Amino acid sequence: MSGAKPCETSMQLDFIRSMYNEAEPFIDNKLYRSTKGSLLYIANWTRPDIALAVNLLSRHVSKPTFLHWDAIKRLLRYLKHSANAQLCLEPDLSEKPKLTCYTVADWARDAKSRKSTSGYVQFLNNCPIHWYTGKEKLVATSTTEAEFVCLSKAANNLV
Repeated sequence: MSGAKPCETSMQLDFIRSMYNEAEPFIDNKLYRSTKGSLLYIANWTRPDIALAVNLLSRHVSKPTFLHWDAIKRLLRYLKHSANAQLCLEPDLSEKPKLTCYTVADWARDAKSRKSTSGYVQFLNNCPIHWYTGKEKLVATSTTEAEFVCLSKAANNLV
């Protein structure tokens, strides 16, 4: 992918809706798993911006299709585009310690299970200290409930 054209977004807007569409199966499952594993390592340690995309692609490890492989290649092209992006890990020690948390949840976006996907990022003095994205274990009955489930997870982690 070193010669690939960089792209500005990590995934297409309609990928979540189309990820369960019937498509031709991707033959090289070992290549898919190893590439996805490398992306998972990067997302967990240095790149919270790709965490959602990697989480969605991880749901299809057993039967990836060419649609999922194309999404992985797009993610690699995005990483090429944003190779100079950096996390700020130097807190301002002149001020009191301040915890900040941002959360987001979608309601029943997964068409197959109707479960929500949620995520949060937590900061200590404007430095990211923890981020998470994942599919919820329960089916929320409203947008508000999906948001509260995400807030609860984030609050538990802060405590």
